[in-house]
Amino acid sequence: MKFIIITYKDNIPFAEETKKILHDKWDINAEIILGYKVGQNGLNKNQVLMAGFRDNITNYDDDIYYLEDDIRFTSNPLDIPTRDIVWSVYRFGKLTNKSAKRIVGSQAIYFSQKALHLLKEHITKTKLQHIDGYFSKFILTHPQLSFIQLPKSIGYEQYHESLITQQKDWIKYTKNPS
Repeated sequence: MKFIIITYKDNIPFAEETKKILHDKWDINAEIILGYKVGQNGLNKNQVLMAGFRDNITNYDDDIYYLEDDIRFTSNPLDIPTRDIVWSVYRFGKLTNKSAKRIVGSQAIYFSQKALHLLKEHITKTKLQHIDGYFSKFILTHPQLSFIQLPKSIGYEQYHESLITQQKDWIKYTKNPS
């Protein structure tokens, strides 16, 4: 399994901090991949993560653990159930809701080789959108893949200046690591 941290050029120091924490705390050697910055290539805040992920996943053929650069785990990210897709860190939502079948926040998601193969095919045929909405729809339209959303998120978003999330919203989704 390969841990990949998506970031953009101006945010590499933050991604490197995340990589160091993963190594020091969990002995995980993550790889940093460069996505895009809001405004780059005409991408808006709802498109940048999906475009960066789409343009980088062709480099992977094995299981991956997709991480956003602001992830902080509160328990070992390797201690997850065996499924094709495990959504382990998120803000809120469930795919089992009667309405609004979506999960918001894609800070950490595991994809098996089988899921990644289908994802690579599907993502190139899909209009760019907010990545958590895309992942939610992908899971719902691929029932042949086993999926679990951990009942309790095993991490959080480390506070930082974000081009995607408005500062006033951070208080809802981050917590002090102390």
